[in-house]
Amino acid sequence: MPDTDDRQEQILDAATAVIIRLGYDKTTMSDIADEAGVSRGTVYLYFKGKEALFEALVYREWMRYSETWLGFMETDPRGGTVGGYYRATLSAINRYPLLASIMRRDRRVIGNYMRRPDNLFAWMQSDSTTVNFIRALQAAGSIRPDLDPAITAHILEMLSYGQLMIEDFKPPDQIPPYDAVMEALGDMMDRMLTPEDGGNSEAGKAAVRQIVATARAQLEQVKSSRSGDRQ
Repeated sequence: MPDTDDRQEQILDAATAVIIRLGYDKTTMSDIADEAGVSRGTVYLYFKGKEALFEALVYREWMRYSETWLGFMETDPRGGTVGGYYRATLSAINRYPLLASIMRRDRRVIGNYMRRPDNLFAWMQSDSTTVNFIRALQAAGSIRPDLDPAITAHILEMLSYGQLMIEDFKPPDQIPPYDAVMEALGDMMDRMLTPEDGGNSEAGKAAVRQIVATARAQLEQVKSSRSGDRQ
């Protein structure tokens, strides 16, 4: 029912605001209800508890992020290269502050949840995730084949996590404009990693689409499994 969907979205929007403001550990269902302008009982009609609500929120945010991310990649002529991939990633994540906090492992915002071994995103935290991404783009011809995937993945993660966490180390007035940094970072990555012949950006885009589709399907499966466990 449309009204039901609208009310659920209203609650999730409220939860986003409260969790970013107070942090997951300090947030209560009453806080979320007050922010949403509904009763506490109404929140419980949609979610069995705070953990279930948070996981529904994280799922929604990741799905929205992945759509935004794909949009950036598709409109970028070099979207199938590593530089295009990271331009899209960091540009999209900048629109979703809760997801950015999760990627930074921000303890103030996400509290103890992400340190749980069975958290919703445990399946995404494998060291092989970025390595497999590099291998897929090498197979597509958009990354130099002579590079070691494990070392390349480690360096790329250092750069991306560094960008996400830079404000913890430098005052805002010393940080260049975000869009300019993204463009420069993507350009440097492409200069270092793209084959001499320019690579195959379209094949790279196809490989990335498949990677995202697989990730979305895996998340759907995990979400369905966890929802079933709570029945």
